[in-house]
Amino acid sequence: MKRTLWITTPVLSAFIWLICGCQSFKQMQKETIETAVTGYIIPQQLEAVNGVVTFTYTIHFAPKEFNKKTILKITPKIQYNNQTMDMQSIFLQGEHVRTSSYPVISHKTGSSFSQQISFPFKPGMENGIIWADIETIHGKKSVFLTPVMLYENGIKVWQQPAFTLNGINYIPAMTETIVKDIPATAVGVVSGYLMFPLGQSTITPSEQRSTIMTQATKAMEEVLADKNATLTNLFIYVSNSPEGTERLNSNLATNRFQATKNFLVKKFKLSDTIAKHKSKFIVQQTVDENWNGLYALLENSNISNKAAIIKELKNATNATARGQLIDKYITQIPELKNVILPILRRADFYLFYTEPAVVEEEIELTYFVPQLEEKTPAATAQSNWQLLNNLAVVAIHNRDYHKAKKLLEAAIALKEDASINNNLGIVHAQLGHKQTASQYFNKAQLRKEARYNMGLLLAQNEEYKKAIPYLKEYPNDNLAFAQLMNNDNHAALETFHKIKAKNALDYYLMAVAAARTKNKSEMTTSLTKALQMQPALKKWAASDIAFYPYKEDPTYLNLVR
Repeated sequence: MKRTLWITTPVLSAFIWLICGCQSFKQMQKETIETAVTGYIIPQQLEAVNGVVTFTYTIHFAPKEFNKKTILKITPKIQYNNQTMDMQSIFLQGEHVRTSSYPVISHKTGSSFSQQISFPFKPGMENGIIWADIETIHGKKSVFLTPVMLYENGIKVWQQPAFTLNGINYIPAMTETIVKDIPATAVGVVSGYLMFPLGQSTITPSEQRSTIMTQATKAMEEVLADKNATLTNLFIYVSNSPEGTERLNSNLATNRFQATKNFLVKKFKLSDTIAKHKSKFIVQQTVDENWNGLYALLENSNISNKAAIIKELKNATNATARGQLIDKYITQIPELKNVILPILRRADFYLFYTEPAVVEEEIELTYFVPQLEEKTPAATAQSNWQLLNNLAVVAIHNRDYHKAKKLLEAAIALKEDASINNNLGIVHAQLGHKQTASQYFNKAQLRKEARYNMGLLLAQNEEYKKAIPYLKEYPNDNLAFAQLMNNDNHAALETFHKIKAKNALDYYLMAVAAARTKNKSEMTTSLTKALQMQPALKKWAASDIAFYPYKEDPTYLNLVR
């Protein structure tokens, strides 16, 4: 017979109450723990100061909320970008736990617990959130509860800006570099050449109206129309080809120089400039027999036996023998007679000018040197170190550092000069060869500008203490910045007073120096001027660590909002 078991209603009710009652109790305990662990963080806005974030995390349990036999493990974590970083875990325990000695939370009265937590700031934490893993431990068993959110406001970064503010260099490293005999930041050159008939010093009408001269004249008109431009030097380099008719005329180069000078003075209206500069304005160089130019042109030519020709000419026993050889080759090689030698019968001119510095703008220069662009360059430029140095200066200001390097290396081979070493230092610094740049600046230290450049290089390497004595050669915002970075704050402020602030960056750095010296009045005045001139600096001022002591100051807060 089938037997059926019946549970009486009172027993069933009690069983159901027991199950529901236990589940409710566990659910209540879980929610209580999660609520308590959520706690609160002070300050409400976390900040990274000197690369470290510090806050106080507080947890509170009301009476009868914490189990007497429970160990609670809380692990705060910061999540940023796609990364998570764990902070130091916090352990709390009930009063009946005997296996550990963590801080005790009383079951009867409840209590609060606070922990100061610090962690290193990492890029991306500006938008980070903080949450916590929760683990309850009962003897040998543990249960993970739902993680809780602790903080969602991201991290404000108080920082020391290194070298740039909104694209503006804090220290305009290597942009204020001094170069020999160039008094202003912008330097340009108008250049060209005139060709001569064989054995003559006459400038033909076709040469006077050539494409080269047309372009040079147009460029010169633009320079003369610029009231801020100052003509500094006119270099004229005259070359004869080393063939019989030219080789035997000892006065030919001098006559060609005089013809070129007279033509350019009239064409470019230089009479007043020459009178102003007297004898220093025009620089003359003549090459009666341009053998080096011939060798250079032969090397670039398509003549099949060019190497043998060059070797034979160089090994000639004397000048007469060499002359006889070249005259022989002229009759045998049409390209030598009709293409190469005519290029050497010429006068090259380079008229240098300067303009005042233009702040925060790209400077467009008139840079017309056609002979340097030719496949067979004019070799006259290869034999004067001053010309090579000046052309390198133009290349430096046009940021063509590789061309400048070649020109300066050619110049230093002709003459060991401090100005060339200084400019080589500039080029290598711009190319990132800091050790080599330092060596060249050391060689050039008899010049003030080289010592100043050495200071800039040391500042670039963050060797501010060493840089300061060098930068004192030309006191400016670079010196003040180096003093700031070396924590010579009073000295930096004094430097700014001496040089007189001119732009937003100067005033901003003055405000930094004043803030560090606790000169609130000057800090406020300088920062106000900086932000008026360039409102975009507010973003930096709001997070610059120099102003951290003023973060609660109403005047400062009004400025950066």
